[in-house]
Amino acid sequence: MVKTILRRGAVAGVTLLGIEAAYAVLKPSPVLESFDPSGVFGDETLPPLRIAVLGDSSVTAPGVAGPDEIWVRILANRLAVSRHVILDSFAVGGSMAHNVLADQVAPAVETEPDLVLVSVGANDVLRGVPARVFRSNLEQVISALAATGATVVQSGVGVMGTVPRLYPPLSSIMSRRSGQFDRIHREVAANHGAHVIDQRSDDAALWNRDRSLWAEDYFHVSAAGHARWAETTWRTLAPLMNGSDGSD
Repeated sequence: MVKTILRRGAVAGVTLLGIEAAYAVLKPSPVLESFDPSGVFGDETLPPLRIAVLGDSSVTAPGVAGPDEIWVRILANRLAVSRHVILDSFAVGGSMAHNVLADQVAPAVETEPDLVLVSVGANDVLRGVPARVFRSNLEQVISALAATGATVVQSGVGVMGTVPRLYPPLSSIMSRRSGQFDRIHREVAANHGAHVIDQRSDDAALWNRDRSLWAEDYFHVSAAGHARWAETTWRTLAPLMNGSDGSD
């Protein structure tokens, strides 16, 4: 009886957390345009590199002026110094891991990618998805993508307490919860030979104080924020691409 009460209490707590976070995210704010970063980059005589991108609004990028300011396009242009890059994005704003699994994995696999970028987890954190459910969904996503033989790079989850729309104590809760989901990313990656971007190595204090990194809605990231994401991702990606930026 006691265990049942505790279990129900835990479920209610997660549900309440999800409701509070959803309110913080969904309360009235400027409507920002989203973008598709898909494109072709570099001289077509260079060795081809086909990239598939899966994820959420971290890829569709409401808050930037255009697709060239999105972190994945910044990386594509950098890789295009020595590769003919074909970038296909399947990302949809608001996606959680189960959406990526249901709607994005199959079309991404059909492109026969050489490199896959998976940017997901923030919405699972915010909407109160249980950690075990997120783990199961992410495990299936990465398993299917790794089976293609492509290099798979996962976003991990940054310090979400820095999001300006989240106030204490919710911001502290989200920082702890996002750390848990980041660890899940790393554990799943280890199971499948994938790689994880070390987002949490970036300066959380800077993200807290510098509002220029955030879009007008104080939830999505600005062009300046995307530039930082690109640099953080490049530190993981560059060694995997064997000097494809032309630096060697």
